[in-house]
Amino acid sequence: MIPHFKWKSEKKGIRFELFENKFTVEDNDPEQRDSLFGMSIPKELSLIESHKEVDFFIKQNCFFSTSNLIEKMSKIQNISLVYKVQNSELSENFTFAL
Repeated sequence: MIPHFKWKSEKKGIRFELFENKFTVEDNDPEQRDSLFGMSIPKELSLIESHKEVDFFIKQNCFFSTSNLIEKMSKIQNISLVYKVQNSELSENFTFAL
């Protein structure tokens, strides 16, 4: 399961969701496991394949200023890059259930 986090403040009108874009699965094929050279082979998958280089996505479900959010996140020491992805840039068609 891909980690998914939500945070909201109804009072402030803020609703965001954070998704990890990268997920590692291991192929535990029973035939391979019991063979002489059997070992699991990790495979990295991306939730949004068209942006494999992105570690996390924030989905904004409110009218909070995107430029304000980017500015605030850019000041966090452990974040190296923050940018807005236009819906038209996403090749995937998502319907998120809340």
